[in-house]
Amino acid sequence: MSNGPTHYEVLRIARDASAQDVRLAYRRAAQQHHPDRAGPGSQEAMARVNEAYAVLSHPQRRASYDQWMLARDARRRADAAAAAAQPNRFEEGKAWGLVAATAAVALLVVGTVLLKAGLPSLPSGARTTLQAGAGR
Repeated sequence: MSNGPTHYEVLRIARDASAQDVRLAYRRAAQQHHPDRAGPGSQEAMARVNEAYAVLSHPQRRASYDQWMLARDARRRADAAAAAAQPNRFEEGKAWGLVAATAAVALLVVGTVLLKAGLPSLPSGARTTLQAGAGR
């Protein structure tokens, strides 16, 4: 029911239409979509017309349907507002990516400086082992 047209759209009437307007719209739509007139493919359309009339012709069902439509519209507006308020995942992650890249470069520079500063104080056998491992 929420994916297709509303009952008002099926009968092509306004939400504040009177009971007589609903009945006239039903008769017009029933004549237009009746399988004997419109052909065998119109059974689904006629079923939608009958369902719409069954709901909109009964005052309590119509009030309940109107209340449901208001709640559905409010939910859609709230979902749209929540989606607009949430940052894009790329915008959100951009700052953290920059922080991670900066930290990686800083660690690389500090590690290189410590390695170069510490090489002369290493025993000669360890220095050649380190240099041989770096050449791989």
